[in-house]
Amino acid sequence: MSDKVVRGVFDSPEEEYARKNGLKFVHDKILVARTRSETPGGYEGRIYYLCFKDSGQPYIRKEIFTPGISAGNCMGGEFNEDLPMDFLVDCDMEKFTDEFPMRCYEQILNNSDIAEFIRKWNLRYKGEK
Repeated sequence: MSDKVVRGVFDSPEEEYARKNGLKFVHDKILVARTRSETPGGYEGRIYYLCFKDSGQPYIRKEIFTPGISAGNCMGGEFNEDLPMDFLVDCDMEKFTDEFPMRCYEQILNNSDIAEFIRKWNLRYKGEK
């Protein structure tokens, strides 16, 4: 197998291309939730993604941003939190939400992209734990 990685979503032309050409397929990142909190200086926004390294290891990407007190000034950062390689095996929506702040709970439970991803992941990888 080549060391090249093709990214896409399950059942996509990208996945089919990788399979036909003996390339590694890794799922593309998925938007999980967005939050916004009021702060003394304005607000803080957070965006959470489920991402995958080229090795296939899942991780949570957190993008945090807040406007500064002067125009054009913005603060924040990007943080990655690795999940165990087998985290998604036999995962359900409840287990998945445990990895995120409580204020994301309803948003995640109503996220059809995450629900469909977890369903397909379990169909493909069930029993590999």
